[in-house]
Amino acid sequence: MNKLISILFTVIIFPFALNAQNQADTKSLMERVSKKLQSYTTVKADFSFTLSNPEEKINDTHEGSLLLNGSKYRLAIMGIIALCDGEALWTVNEEQKEVNIVDPEQNEMFNPKSIFTLYEKNFRYESVTAAGDKATVDMFPTSKDETYSKIRMEIIKAKDQIDRVTYYSNDGNQYIIKIKSLVPNFPTEDKMFKFDAKQFPGVKVFDMR
Repeated sequence: MNKLISILFTVIIFPFALNAQNQADTKSLMERVSKKLQSYTTVKADFSFTLSNPEEKINDTHEGSLLLNGSKYRLAIMGIIALCDGEALWTVNEEQKEVNIVDPEQNEMFNPKSIFTLYEKNFRYESVTAAGDKATVDMFPTSKDETYSKIRMEIIKAKDQIDRVTYYSNDGNQYIIKIKSLVPNFPTEDKMFKFDAKQFPGVKVFDMR
C-alpha cells in the first residue's frame, strides 16, 4: 500500500520538481504540466492501477480514486481506504473490519510532507517520443541507491496533463497508473480526510501512535 501511495504522489506531484539540465523541449513540456498542476487548489483523480511483471506473467489491475488537498488525501483502492488529514493517517480495511492509525511522521512513505520533498531529486530526462497527441518522457534517477530504474511519463500534449505513468522497479515489477479522469479544484471538506467510525460500523480501531 505504501508503494502505491508513493507512486500516486509521483503522478500528481512529481512534475513540480524539475531539473534545470533537461533538454529544452522536454523541460518546456514538463514546466507546462507543472504550472497547470500547481494552479489547482485540490485534485480529484480516478485511475486504474496495474501491477505487471512480464517474466512472472503477472498482470493485475484495480480501479481506484484519489482526492488530494495539500498534505491531506483520501485514497481508495483494493478494499482499502487511506485517510490523512496531515496529522494522522487512518488505513481502513473494510473486509477485515479494522483500521490502523499511525503518525505520518513515523513513516516516510506514509508522510505527505516527506512525499512532497521525496521527488526533489535529480533526474536525467529523455524524450522518448512526441509524435501524435501524446509525449512520452523517461526519467532516470541519478542516484544508484533508488529501488527503481526509471519512471516513464506519458502526457496529453493538448491538455498538458499526465495520462499514464509506469514505474520500473528493480525487482522486475512494473507499477502502472492510468489516469481516467482528473477534476481540478474539486470541492472538499475537512471531514473527507478524517476517519468517522459511524461510516464504518463494527470496525476495530488499532492506534499505533
